[in-house]
Amino acid sequence: MKISKVSFMWLVIMVGFAMHMLADILPAFWGASIAMPDATGEVSVGMIGFMICISFFMPMCGLLCMQYRSCKAMRVINLVLATVMMVFNIFHAAELITEFNPVQLLIHPVMVVAGIYLFFFSRREMNCQCCCNKQ
Repeated sequence: MKISKVSFMWLVIMVGFAMHMLADILPAFWGASIAMPDATGEVSVGMIGFMICISFFMPMCGLLCMQYRSCKAMRVINLVLATVMMVFNIFHAAELITEFNPVQLLIHPVMVVAGIYLFFFSRREMNCQCCCNKQ
């Protein structure tokens, strides 16, 4: 069984988000406080929902779309999801300019490159007729 480049990039994105979170919590293992300086203990349900959507739900939908890529609608949905992911990764990495975090310095550029590859592979898949059942 051959995995498509698009599916592989969705997996890379998911692993990247997991590493992003892990890099943030690792200092806690050495006793450092990982709480944000102005943290109140209140968690925004909207932000948690957004992060679950971006880091898990969208990549899973992208993977599912690639399983049914013979349907043009699935390729279109995948391309839309890939575009949103690429734009999110670029804007999120741009936050390093205002709030520099050396721990994330290795992860953000990789996520940007993965998002760009995901978009271009998805666009190529959109135009590809080799995976489609012609009727």
